[in-house]
Parts: sequence; C-alpha cells; structure tokens
Amino acid sequence: MDRLRFVRGALGAAAAASMLVACAASQLSGATPASLPTVAGTSVLSASMRSWISSGAQNGDLLYVSDANGAVYVYSYPAAKLVGTLTGFKGPAGLCSDRAGNVYVVDTPAVAVLKYAHGGKKPIEVLHVYGYYPQGCSVDATTGDLAVANYASNPQLGPGSVTIFRKGRGMGTSYQASNFNEYFFCGFDAKGNLFVDGTNAGTTQTELAELPHGGASLTGITLKQNLGPFPGAVQWDGKYVALEDATTNALYRIKVTGSNGTVAGTLRFKGDRSSLLAQFWIAGSTIVVPYGVVKRTVRKIGFWPYPAGGAAAKSIQAPTGASELFGSTVSVGKN
Repeated sequence: MDRLRFVRGALGAAAAASMLVACAASQLSGATPASLPTVAGTSVLSASMRSWISSGAQNGDLLYVSDANGAVYVYSYPAAKLVGTLTGFKGPAGLCSDRAGNVYVVDTPAVAVLKYAHGGKKPIEVLHVYGYYPQGCSVDATTGDLAVANYASNPQLGPGSVTIFRKGRGMGTSYQASNFNEYFFCGFDAKGNLFVDGTNAGTTQTELAELPHGGASLTGITLKQNLGPFPGAVQWDGKYVALEDATTNALYRIKVTGSNGTVAGTLRFKGDRSSLLAQFWIAGSTIVVPYGVVKRTVRKIGFWPYPAGGAAAKSIQAPTGASELFGSTVSVGKN
C-alpha cells in the first residue's frame, strides 16, 4: 500500500536523526515555535509562513484533511469550501480534534504531533513521541487525554505502541499489546476507553486491543470474524467501534463485549476504488473519507451518509498539487 511504503521510507530517512532528536527531549514538550528542534536538518515548521486561513473561517465548523505532500487543507463544514492550508510538515498522517476545537496533526517522519487552535495558522503546542514513529491520534472527551498510535519503534523499526499524554501535555506514557506489534489508529469511546488497531509481525490481518479507562495495560480483543488485511481508522460512533478495512473499502461496526468483538454491521463506500489507507471521520450522520476513483490514488474527499454508506452524498476534488490524501477530522467552532 502506497501510504505504508511512504511511512516506511520516511522512517528510514528520519532514523538517522533519531539520536539528535532524543538529545533535545527535555526541550520539546510544549515547545514554542521559536524553540523547535530540527529533524534531519530541516525545521519542523520550515514552511509554516506559507500557511493561510481565510478571515472569519474560525467562526464556523472546519474540516481538516492531511496530504502526504506536507500540507493540511482546511475547508468550511459542511459547505466544503477551501478556506485555508497549513504547511511546513514532513509527512502529515492522522488527524484528530477535541471538544474545544483544537486540531492535532500527526507528522510521522518528524516524530511530532502538532496542536493547532481552531482556525489557527501556527501550532500552539508540539509533542514528540520519543522512541516511536506516530501514525494516528484521538482525544478523550472525558479527560482531555491525547492518545497517539505509533506505527513502529525508532530507530530499529521494531514493535510500536500507544502513547497517552495526560491532558495533552508532558512526555507521555507508552503501552503495548501482546497480540500485535504494528499500531495504526486509535479512538476513545464516550467513557474514555481506548481502542487501537494494528497488525502482528509478518501478517496484515486486522488486530484490535483496548486500554480501559484508568487501566494500566492494553488487552487484546478477539474478533469473531477476520476483517481482512490492513486495518484503517478507528472511531467510536456513539454505539459501536467503527473500524475500516482499507483494502475492501468497507467499514465494520464492532460491538465489544469484554474481550470479544462481534461485527454488528458493515458499511460500503460505493465509488471508492483507491484500495489505499485513509482515515475517516464520523460527524453525526455523515462520515468524511479521503478516497480515489482509480486504483492507488486518493485525491478526493467524500461525504457518505452514516451508517448507511452506499453512494457518496457529496464529493470534492483536492487542491491542485495534492499528492495522497490521508487523514480527516472535523473541528467544531464556537458559533
């Protein structure tokens, strides 16, 4: 899959700089833009001056979509009009947002998670996951904790982890599951339980684990049916754990009971032929998914009815120059 090749290639390039980054560990958490370190000789915010946001855009809800070319596009929501672009990233991957409208951008090769205020052009905080390469994120609405799913360890590309930043600050605490070693995405439910997906060594089979609210370890969840290779995004939809199968353009609604997971429903994205990994975002009765109409291309953003699926209710083309869309999140405005 192209995105996984991008991640693995970027990790190799960034590995040489891992010791430099680690030496600056005590300075990074909560760093201001002026004090950010360099990774592989390039500032994390090297092109941030090119970022722009339309005046007044912050007054409404906003849709953020990441692109592997180093940009995050900002749209009005649900109108889907382009109102801004954030730049300066090495390779933005997963996106998530909190109840206050803050948006978190996971920049995998920069081993960084950048926090933006709703409608903001520059990050207000930067977190680094030392020893790992981050891929996806989620915010606990009950506590404000930030969870980051780390694809692999740094620099050996060994087992990944999930790191929890209490209140979205500090150095974070990492957890690992025994049933898999590559971690893709994570999502909190309404009670603060965290669900994370991934694959085990030498396989592409979907695995799922849970970190209970207040718990100290990840517990594997036994899925009652094989969900296919390459798991995608994970998000709580209000009733079930929504988990994507990236290669079949399907989303499974999983009922978790104890350590068991049962598929309660399946959603199909008609028209998505990309067969590539993309992170969806559920916003009420709509699910937003970066997708493509031809194989191995993700340059469109689709708006499907949730949980019905089927044909997209609306679709927009990414801006000219877009490379490979990946993550999405809807940030709620104050008005």
